[in-house]
Amino acid sequence: MEIRLEGITKKYLRNKREISVLENLNLTLPDGKLIVLSGDSGVGKSTLLNIISGVSSPTKGKVFYREEEITDYDEERLADFRREHLGIVTQNCELIPYLTLYENLELSYELNKQTKSEKMEKEILNVLAELGLDNLENEYPKSLSSGEIKRAAIARSIISKPEIVIMDEPTANLDRKNVRRVLEVLRRFKESGGMVIISSHEGEAIDFADVHINLSESKCISA
Repeated sequence: MEIRLEGITKKYLRNKREISVLENLNLTLPDGKLIVLSGDSGVGKSTLLNIISGVSSPTKGKVFYREEEITDYDEERLADFRREHLGIVTQNCELIPYLTLYENLELSYELNKQTKSEKMEKEILNVLAELGLDNLENEYPKSLSSGEIKRAAIARSIISKPEIVIMDEPTANLDRKNVRRVLEVLRRFKESGGMVIISSHEGEAIDFADVHINLSESKCISA
């Protein structure tokens, strides 16, 4: 289930000037690992996560999942790919505002064609408790703090047990206790057979990593 990137280049136009964010990047991201992307601001961490998830297309290069090139997919097939295989957390988190916290997670089950059950309810409440969100399941996003919203988005991304979770700065602006909570949940998800790919500046997140990729130095370090 590895993800392979070949010759990934991404360029943007900014004030009529071409800016290169990623240049001829080759990476293999192994299955069943917690992978942390680090590097200076603007080095391309978010861009790379968007390319891996099919949200953005590279200017040049190819992305392979299970030896199938997903950069060839049209938009409909990419949407199906994300729904069937990925859990994604952006920096904006994007909870649905008119649904309670519980309903946001429940919807993730429904979108992945899983059946509502007592087991589902138990799993939702368990993951909320693991992330310090117990007793908040009936709250709406507007009543939650930014840290609670971030942890809720993380809970939603893993509740349907995707093969891969991709998260952009999931521990940013959290206190030390909640950074540890998030990283422990991600480690357990990885140990259950999933792949975790996150961007982070946190030294503690890097310490948790099985594979650390520093995009500023074009360096990949395996634990």
